[in-house]
Amino acid sequence: MARTKRLVQIGTALAVLSAAGATWVLLRRESAPAASGKAGPVQESLPPEVVLPGTIRARHIVQVSAPVEGILERYMAEPGQEVFEGQLLARIHNEGLQAEHQTAKADLERAEGRVRALESALIAARLEASRARAEAERVRDDYEKAQRIFERQQFLFQEGAVGKLAFERAKKEFEAASRQFQSSEDMARLAEDRVDSLTKELDAARKHLEAAREALEAAQRKLEATEVHSPVDGVLLARNRQPGDPVGPHVPDLLQIAVDLSVLEVVVEPEPPVLERLSVGQPVMVEVAEGPPGALTGRVIALEKDGRVVVEFANPSPAVKPGMNAQVRISLRRPAPGL
Repeated sequence: MARTKRLVQIGTALAVLSAAGATWVLLRRESAPAASGKAGPVQESLPPEVVLPGTIRARHIVQVSAPVEGILERYMAEPGQEVFEGQLLARIHNEGLQAEHQTAKADLERAEGRVRALESALIAARLEASRARAEAERVRDDYEKAQRIFERQQFLFQEGAVGKLAFERAKKEFEAASRQFQSSEDMARLAEDRVDSLTKELDAARKHLEAAREALEAAQRKLEATEVHSPVDGVLLARNRQPGDPVGPHVPDLLQIAVDLSVLEVVVEPEPPVLERLSVGQPVMVEVAEGPPGALTGRVIALEKDGRVVVEFANPSPAVKPGMNAQVRISLRRPAPGL
């Protein structure tokens, strides 16, 4: 009886040991893949290809700054609109430049009026001087004729050939002609002096007019600087201030214009397991609903620290523009060994 009881105890112990051994083997097998590395089951769960949504953006962007201090008055172009070099995109209001331009304009108008008045006065003075000189020449002829008559009558009177009355009459006529001649000469000289004076004034006024024109041109150039023009051909991407905001050269990115749209890029944000399988230079396919049919060939050009991936692709269609949505297809298949 005691022997039978002992055999039962031994059998029970062997059964317990066998069960414990089987459990240990099972746990060992289940933990082996996890112990070999975490990527094992994740890699097996990744699909062969992923499709990631993203937004198209330009590879090359030109920043347009506000050229002068002032208040942004208004925009002349909307984001997404194609613009050309020299196109007016915005206006800035600058009170000081406006006042300077108005002052310069008023100075020019006064200078022009002064020149016109002097030109008219000079024309009249020249005409008057011409008439006075012609009158003086006519009076000179009368004077010289009276002088010759007086000198002859004086000679004849001294010789006793004429009477005193004839001599006195010739003398009075000569003296009157002399006074008239002197008066006409004085008037001609005064008229000619006025012409000289007006000529000098006109020369000075014309110099002032030229200076006023230059001042207005300078003020105009400054005022034109309140107009923001596109420096390039491209697509307006962004307007970074609102009308009424203060702007100036301290705002270097008032406007952003995309250029060279033949090459664009898409930014996607893959999950970390997918990100680990990506590398710079990896080929991808880009699909744009608004673009040409079929996928466009691209490649990964940057893996950024924040987990975003930048994909570059060639753009064959002007219909594809920055700001549009795109789908990026990325193959996760690893090349076979030896290939």
